[in-house]
Amino acid sequence: MNSQDDKHKDLQRRERELQEREHSIRLREIEAELYKQQPPLHQTVPLQKPQKSEGWLKRWQKRMVRLGKFAALIVVVVISYKVAVQLAGVIIVGTIAFVSYKLFIESDKSDQ
Repeated sequence: MNSQDDKHKDLQRRERELQEREHSIRLREIEAELYKQQPPLHQTVPLQKPQKSEGWLKRWQKRMVRLGKFAALIVVVVISYKVAVQLAGVIIVGTIAFVSYKLFIESDKSDQ
C-alpha cells in the first residue's frame, strides 16, 4: 500500500511541479510580449534649412506681418478706450442732468 501511495504522491508532486513550470514559462512569455510591444513611432524628417536670400526675406516678411498685427491690436485697444471714456462721460453728465432736473425743475413745477 505504501509503495502505491508513494508512487501516487510522487506522481502528483511531479504533475504540480510541471504545471508550476508551465505556468511560470507562460507568464514569462506574456511579460516578454508586453514589453516587446513598442508604441508606434512617427517618421521624422530632418529640418531643411532655407536658402539664404529666400530665408532672410521670408523671415522679415513674417516679422513685419506680426508687427502689423500687433500695431493693429494697439490701435483697436486705444480707440476702444477712448470710446469707453467718452461714453462714460456722457452717461455721467446725463445722470447728473437728470438728477438736477428731478430735484430743481420738477419740484418748482409742482409748487406752482
